[in-house]
Amino acid sequence: MSGPAGVMSVILLESAVGGAVVLAAGGVWGVVRRGFFLVTGVTLALCAAGAWAIAGGESTAVAATLAVFTGLLVVTMVLLLVGAETASRWVGILAAVAGLATLPPFAGLRGDSVAQGLAELALGSVFLGSALYGLLLGHWYLVERRLSNSYMVTGARWYVAGVVAALVAAGLSALNPVPETAGAFSPFLSTGSFTIMLAVGLVLICALIAGFVVKLAGEGGRSIQAATGYFYLAVIMAFSAELASKYRFFT
Repeated sequence: MSGPAGVMSVILLESAVGGAVVLAAGGVWGVVRRGFFLVTGVTLALCAAGAWAIAGGESTAVAATLAVFTGLLVVTMVLLLVGAETASRWVGILAAVAGLATLPPFAGLRGDSVAQGLAELALGSVFLGSALYGLLLGHWYLVERRLSNSYMVTGARWYVAGVVAALVAAGLSALNPVPETAGAFSPFLSTGSFTIMLAVGLVLICALIAGFVVKLAGEGGRSIQAATGYFYLAVIMAFSAELASKYRFFT
């Protein structure tokens, strides 16, 4: 697997896995209405299904684990729709575990440096998952205006952890060779460490955004809306940074 399709499969996988893990660990189960989990769960299921559609044909193990992961996310949503919220929560946790189980076989698609590939996927998952979760949670404060800002603070801390993880992931990506097909897309992509420098620069912008998000989330009230606005930028920059960083994932 290589080229834009390969990179997109990585981005979709990281978004789905990271989002499922942060959702399960964010402390909002039993606090916010089920609509938030439906919106977030459908988004994650679509990301997982996209990764499955792109990468599923590359390996039986990858196809099987992605199918289970996607299926559990769908079951979680169905249980929510029928009102079985307790069962949905546990299936959601199981889906997060299943998502983590997709990473080793997916890293195996590299053919070599599998351990490093696994680390890159895990770190990227924290980055994209926390950015996506923060954006969706911030919007939900418009629905439940009395919701404590402590949950947004937790989301902001996850995002800070994601930014740190992204810097490490970019460093690991620098160890990968430039893909042989790089010049076919753009001469800039085949120029030395261009994609790595781009990834690091974008992550540093995310670090600046993270500082504002943490401060605004801690203030609560209308500042939550401002924090959500910054999360818009965070998602754009995070996805762009990961696209640059993971350009070298498949050679």
